[in-house]
Amino acid sequence: MKKSGWNLRDVLPEVNSREYKNLLDELEKNVKFIENYREKLDSNIDINEFMSIIRTNENISETIARLCDYSYLWFSENTADQKAKSFRSNVEQISVNVGNRIMFFSLWFKSLDDTNAQRIINGVPNEYKYFLKFIRLLKPHTLAESEEKIINIKDTTGGNALIKLYDIITNNFIFTLNIKGKRRELTRQQLTTYVKDKDPKIRKAAYQELYRIYSKHSDVLNEIYRNVVLDWKNESINLRHYQSPISVRNKANDISDKAVSALIDVCRKNRFLFHEYFKLKAKICKIKKMTRYDIYASHNEKKEKIKYDEGKKMVFSAYKNYSDEMYNLAKKIVDSNHIDYEIRRNKMGGAYCMYISPKIVPYVLLNYDGDIRDVFTMAHELGHGVHDLLTSEHSILTGHPPLTLAETASVFGEMLLFDDLMKNTKDKNLRKTLLLQKLDDTYATILRQIYFIIFEIEAHKVIANESADLNKLSSIYISNLKEQFGNSVKIPEEFKYEWLSIPHIYHTPFYCYSYVFGYLLVFALYEKYRKEGKSFVPKYLKILKYGGSESPAKILGEVGIDVQDEKFWQGGFDLVKEMLNELKKL
Repeated sequence: MKKSGWNLRDVLPEVNSREYKNLLDELEKNVKFIENYREKLDSNIDINEFMSIIRTNENISETIARLCDYSYLWFSENTADQKAKSFRSNVEQISVNVGNRIMFFSLWFKSLDDTNAQRIINGVPNEYKYFLKFIRLLKPHTLAESEEKIINIKDTTGGNALIKLYDIITNNFIFTLNIKGKRRELTRQQLTTYVKDKDPKIRKAAYQELYRIYSKHSDVLNEIYRNVVLDWKNESINLRHYQSPISVRNKANDISDKAVSALIDVCRKNRFLFHEYFKLKAKICKIKKMTRYDIYASHNEKKEKIKYDEGKKMVFSAYKNYSDEMYNLAKKIVDSNHIDYEIRRNKMGGAYCMYISPKIVPYVLLNYDGDIRDVFTMAHELGHGVHDLLTSEHSILTGHPPLTLAETASVFGEMLLFDDLMKNTKDKNLRKTLLLQKLDDTYATILRQIYFIIFEIEAHKVIANESADLNKLSSIYISNLKEQFGNSVKIPEEFKYEWLSIPHIYHTPFYCYSYVFGYLLVFALYEKYRKEGKSFVPKYLKILKYGGSESPAKILGEVGIDVQDEKFWQGGFDLVKEMLNELKKL
């Protein structure tokens, strides 16, 4: 029997009920409404008529979001549920069919001459101006309608099917570990707890078991990845003519290649800070020579489990001390029964927050095991949910923030919890533990993530040019690990398989820099909060309330941030240096 679970009836009526069928009928009616404009569209279209199409498009987007996200939430509850898998496949077909039938409208808008396009943009309500400008931004990479339809169909049974296959294979992995003489079967989430164990032998055994299972399936996981990359290249470079594989993500985020290059360069230059940190941590934790098995080693040997309700109180307290509005929104998610926190076999691993539409309270998935890190994960995911709820006044077309800003509220939530815990304890040992954990997480969110991007850039290049095999990709990965850690951490051979276990590089190529962007951005925003105090809170909430209704550059311009300036990114590392210096004093 499940201890926790979410109420999915807020997303969709019962599948196959009359209400569900009515929803599909209404979807079909809205699609036909737009289809009827196919022959009527004209560059001199009246603004009111144009807006009636946009509003119908909103209704379609709402229904498709409900269908697709319901299917993903259901699948997440139990990845082995055949009914959930079948429904997910069916919904994907509906989504592709609808997308293909109405895509002519956005293609028509992209094809308009600049004068008429600008006339329309000037005439629509402010809510939709950036949305329409962004559509025009992708004009150079848009294909003919017949080609776009083929790509949509190809994605369903091609790239998306490969990703589903990866998820099904890896979510069903069961790991075995000897704990106190007893052989235990564990999910990946449960195994992850043991990589932070106080006993170095258990840490080592946990990592070796993790990569034993992944290496056992390395041929098929490598083949899936190779084809994901080739699909990305064939569509984005060969057909859409993007400048580089990462440019696809940058343009989708409406951020310049120059800004992302500056971010990567500054992170790479500051890797030595983390070399210094790992040497210091080895000394604190009495580790003679730190290996990759040890980087998340726990300093606090008296590791008490934190019950879910206690962890929830800690997060709520941190949010409330900063802003009543943020506290109330975080509480709303929990009170709506939109959080599934227990660990179960076949439940999707990890954690996420699902934004569906401005009309629906977001859903949060956790795998809560009572570790302090699980409390920080809760603060992180509820931060996403708060961000989504703050954008609820926007259209579904403009509400969700771009990837570059999507991690802002989540990482800020973690900082609030960290600061709250640090302020409320004078215990040197606990402060040391919190700083070690914060620096561990800072490493994991900045340096580790940016090196995933560095790996992806190289992997996409060699797969496109050489059809690289498993050994080549693993060699690139371990070489990057050695640069990342320098002489501060020894890298065992089995870590060459680590890249096979990173879902983001399969699901969403080049996504991981959004974590880095978000983390360093939050450090800058948090510095402003420390200097300005409570007067900063309304400015911060204003940034979040924009959602995706303006460009990242304009939103961040509100607080004087230029993401193309290396000095801005360096400012985030100055805070890392400050934490490192504080740790040295303890």
